[in-house]
Amino acid sequence: MKAKNVLFDEQSVDHHAVIDTLVMESSPRRTFLTMIFISSLIATLGLLNESVTIVIGAMLVAPLHWPMLGISLGIVVRDWRMIKLSVFSIALSVVVAIATAIVITFFYVPLGADLQIVREARYGFMGLVALGAGAAAAFAVCYAHIKEAVTGVAISVALLPPLVGIGIGLGGSDWSIMRHSAEIFLINFGGVVTISLIVFLLLGFHKHRQETEAAVKKEERVLKS
Repeated sequence: MKAKNVLFDEQSVDHHAVIDTLVMESSPRRTFLTMIFISSLIATLGLLNESVTIVIGAMLVAPLHWPMLGISLGIVVRDWRMIKLSVFSIALSVVVAIATAIVITFFYVPLGADLQIVREARYGFMGLVALGAGAAAAFAVCYAHIKEAVTGVAISVALLPPLVGIGIGLGGSDWSIMRHSAEIFLINFGGVVTISLIVFLLLGFHKHRQETEAAVKKEERVLKS
C-alpha cells in the first residue's frame, strides 16, 4: 500500500498492535509499579536537592503516561473495563508516588534540605505542555516511526513533578505546595487525556471496541495469575 503524507491516516496505523500495547502498558503490573516507585524516588531527591539533572533522570524512568493514554482509548471505544484498568493504575501510581515523597521529605528536610525549588516552580505553563505532550504521545504510540521514548519523557515532565510535589508538601507540612501541586497535576492530567482522546478518535480507534475488550480480558487474566 502506498504511503500517504497525511497527519491522520487510519490505514497507516496498526490498531490491533496499538491496542495490545496500550492495554498491557496501562496495566498495574508489578513492573509498572516498581518503575513508578523508582521514578518517584529519583524525582523527589532531585527536587529536594534542586537538581534539574536528577529530575530529568526521573522522567526517563516514569511510565505514568501509559494509563493516561489508556483512559483516552477506553473513552473513545466506550469500554468501561479499559477505563477502570487505567484509572486503577493511576490511583496506585498516585499513592506510591506521594507516599514515597512523604517518607523521603520527612527524613530529609530536617537534615538541611529546603523546599525552595518547589516553592519557586512555575507550573502555570504546564497545562500547555500537557496538551503538546499528550498529542505527541498519542501520535508516537500510533505511528511506529516516531520515537516513543522521547514522548514518554515529555509526558512525565508534565505529570511527575507536581505529583511528587504533593508528597513533598505533605512531608514538609507545607499545605500551599501540596495544594498548588495537586491543582497542576489535575490540570495536566486533563490536558493529556483530552488531547490524546481527540487524536485516537481522529485515527479511527472508535471502530475497534471488540479488539479492546478482548485485550482487556486477556490482561485481566494475566493480573489474576
